[in-house]
Amino acid sequence: MHLSQIGYPIIGDEVYSNGKNEWNVKGQCLHAKSLRFKHPSNGKEMFLEAEFPKYFKDLLEKLEK
Repeated sequence: MHLSQIGYPIIGDEVYSNGKNEWNVKGQCLHAKSLRFKHPSNGKEMFLEAEFPKYFKDLLEKLEK
């Protein structure tokens, strides 16, 4: 099921959104704060973290207003 089916399309999703992109986002507005997985070659557990990109932070501020 896509989020658009329940009334919450992802900002910037050109396939499943309603076609509007009033925030001029390039690409889907998705972000994983952290990922944990086993490395496919050596089986070692990997953990990665990433802050929101600036454009994402700016968009969140606009949406909160």
